[in-house]
Amino acid sequence: MKNKKSAKVKQDKVKQRLKRVKPWQDKSAKLLGHLLQFASIYALIVGIVGWLMPPVQKLLSGFLYLFALPTDFSIFNAIVLFILASSIRHRRRLALWIEIIYFQLAFVSFGLIFLLAYFFGLVTKEALDMSQFSIFSLLFVILGVVVSLATAVLMILSRNAFPTKIVNGTWWKGIIIAAVGFVCSIIGGVIVSFLTFHGSVSLAQRIAYVFRESVSDFRYLLPFGQEIFPYSSGNNIWVSTTISVIMLLGFISAFLIFTRSTQKELSANAKQELAIRQLILDYGDNDSLAYFATRRDKKAIFSKNKKAAITYHLFGDVLLASGDPIGDEKSWKSAGEAFLNLARAQGWTPGVIGSSEAGAKMYAQLGLNATVFGDEAVVIVRDFSIENPAMHDVAQVMRRAKRENYQVKIRRQAEIPATELSDLTKLTEQWRNGDERGYSMASSRFGDPTDQQIMIVTASDAAGKVQGILSFVPVGSDKLSLDTMRRSPEAMNGAVTFMISSLIEAAKEKEISEISLNFAAARQFFINGETLQANALDKAARTVMKFFSRWYQLESLYRSNDIYLPEWRTRYICYDNGGSLTSVLFAIGQAEGFVPTNIFSKIKSFFSRDYDPRTENRWWKKSDFIKKVHRLEENKRLELLNEAGHDDSYLKKLNDLRENGIPPFSLPDSETESVETLRNKFESVDEFDEKEYSIHGKLISLRGRGAMQFADLADNQAKIQLVIKRDTLNEYAELENRLENFAIWKKDVTVGDRVLVKGNLMRTQTGELSLRVNSWKMLSKTLRELTDIEKIDHTKFIERTEYLSRIRRDLLSNRFVEVDKQDYLALAAGYDKVFSIQNSKVTVLWAYQSIESLKNLLSNLLEDEVLMDLSEVFPDPEANEDALPELKRALSYGLPAFAMAEFYLPTEAADLGVDSENEKK
Repeated sequence: MKNKKSAKVKQDKVKQRLKRVKPWQDKSAKLLGHLLQFASIYALIVGIVGWLMPPVQKLLSGFLYLFALPTDFSIFNAIVLFILASSIRHRRRLALWIEIIYFQLAFVSFGLIFLLAYFFGLVTKEALDMSQFSIFSLLFVILGVVVSLATAVLMILSRNAFPTKIVNGTWWKGIIIAAVGFVCSIIGGVIVSFLTFHGSVSLAQRIAYVFRESVSDFRYLLPFGQEIFPYSSGNNIWVSTTISVIMLLGFISAFLIFTRSTQKELSANAKQELAIRQLILDYGDNDSLAYFATRRDKKAIFSKNKKAAITYHLFGDVLLASGDPIGDEKSWKSAGEAFLNLARAQGWTPGVIGSSEAGAKMYAQLGLNATVFGDEAVVIVRDFSIENPAMHDVAQVMRRAKRENYQVKIRRQAEIPATELSDLTKLTEQWRNGDERGYSMASSRFGDPTDQQIMIVTASDAAGKVQGILSFVPVGSDKLSLDTMRRSPEAMNGAVTFMISSLIEAAKEKEISEISLNFAAARQFFINGETLQANALDKAARTVMKFFSRWYQLESLYRSNDIYLPEWRTRYICYDNGGSLTSVLFAIGQAEGFVPTNIFSKIKSFFSRDYDPRTENRWWKKSDFIKKVHRLEENKRLELLNEAGHDDSYLKKLNDLRENGIPPFSLPDSETESVETLRNKFESVDEFDEKEYSIHGKLISLRGRGAMQFADLADNQAKIQLVIKRDTLNEYAELENRLENFAIWKKDVTVGDRVLVKGNLMRTQTGELSLRVNSWKMLSKTLRELTDIEKIDHTKFIERTEYLSRIRRDLLSNRFVEVDKQDYLALAAGYDKVFSIQNSKVTVLWAYQSIESLKNLLSNLLEDEVLMDLSEVFPDPEANEDALPELKRALSYGLPAFAMAEFYLPTEAADLGVDSENEKK
């Protein structure tokens, strides 16, 4: 408890420091990082090349000299400066003090000592002449002291911009590793000295020689280091190289230990996942990546009001978030600030993958940069049509699937039996090729009991064997996003295309508006490189992308999704600055499975203990957690129903059924007979056998009190009375181990419910034919009762539907042909008499007939109050300048002259939505 309190106190102090950082302090910190990065690159270039053009090298060395940075070439310099620059960019407090003390203040101290010695005559003129020291050199030393002192003062004043402190216990580890590295370099140098030099040299002399060589490596880093440590024999290249390598490894290891930062817990927990799921249910209607925030290898950080959250994971020193923040868009900025503060407090590089344009703008307001990473393919269901000539490849696959008798099933996970779901889960593991990929667009789980609303699509061959599996996570109430995609090696070519196309076609009936498919990284390079206006750079970029596509499926993902003619939506990478983009891209490679992480983890585990989720109990498999997730989804569903105007009492009864383990929506589990059949067969029978009958229908009335209830059940053909006795119902429920007992019937069953009942026929004391109920099953729980007005409208609806049916029947009997809408081309194709029905409008076309002939025909078919609009159409385009585009097109095909009549059903029928589809249903 004490450790938790102290940790919280430290976090609060860090937050306070971050709040106190002023813009000029932040800018000073960035400039220092850029300066050290430049120095490391310069040292690396000079260390590899050995020299640059004298004027350039002199200019750059003089510039670095003013800031007390190393000016001599050395690979050792380059690596140390690179690590120090990286630590400064990560705002590590220790790196700041190392830079100030080791470089700035040391230079100021040595410079002042030299100046005092010079002015007091402690340095002889001969020594100065030998070193080619001039008055210009003197001025340069004075300027260097002033600049270094000013830099030190500025950075001390900017120390609040460096909030990251070293982890407790790393001081001693770092010092021990540095000391061990130093000792090992001496031991290694002595051993190599024995192996490479066999002269008459004592062991003490060899150790002294190696010690001087080891210490001399620091002369390049220290200000005036070559004057302080002038010794470097260079007599044995093998000894000096061995010492340098071991010293370098030891120094780098110690430095990394000093500057490392960690967080013990980097995975989700039950409380976090429930909070994230609630935000998704409340605000995730338009974010196709929102559901993937429930991945259990991500941790979340929330906004101040808890209405938005960002999920992330740590890859190396990159804190990588995925997608947009989850939750209320008004709270995104608060969550983004918390995310960036966490990264800066811990010394991590912030990065975001898969952000939308809205998310990228928010991160840009917080100071991050953004660049295009790729595009997400989103199919707009209403625009999808296999008949589109541009979808030739899709249509070809669908024809092949039909020839091979492939079948598809589209179900929510909750609708799949547990045994079948287990088998499908095993197949997804069996068919998986390599590790699971998709950090920002995959849940990396299949068949999890918390994912009941996931849509699962399976394809089976002619023998009924499953050959392909897809899963789509929900996006709000009317969208889906692709998650898992698997196919059997034995499946036909195009099995995935067949499943996706079948789902899109079925989505039109399931009221699904959008389906998000795969993410195509670097799609813009392929698009730009294929255009006629492509320049050499675009073509070169496309060539490079095609080369990497051999391993990473960059082009194939783009091509495989483009056949559905999707809407491509740009996704972005957000990063802190240009220098961090490489680190973020490397972290993305690790997250997506393109860069192995096991090797790095093993090396890292030698120095630190990372959080291992396997040490925690698997909370997501506990029944209590699963029930909480289901309850969240159910409450949201009931909330939406309530917003649609449903009575709370009906919703409570539905919820009560669920809590008692009774599904409110199910299918009949036995063969049933119609009520009309039973009435016709037993209407005049007084004595009945003990045969049990099953019937189902809608309850149209409920009555009775105490231990006996009465109900009327109708199945659209006839109705029958039900007799429900408490003792009988409870006895059968206990005998058959059923949950549907008398108490639940009395409490939760209402008028309008559709139920299946089983029982024996009987007659009541009044002589009415009835069914004594032994058991019952809920088929469909009603959510509201029809009002009186709706009952009247319902009657009118039936009457108008019958009227419409009569018109259709009469027109067909007069040899008219029904066509789709006003299909004028039907006349050009050889039909003489056609009609179409659209909503409440009826259009009748009759070729080579006058208006009077058509009027006389319809007058005999229609009621007197129906008003008709009659007109004549001729094949002369000039005579029909104001015609509809469809008519003008038909005229160009040689349409014959015809008479046309248009009339509407009465207004009340139109208001009820009577159309051809309703009539057919």
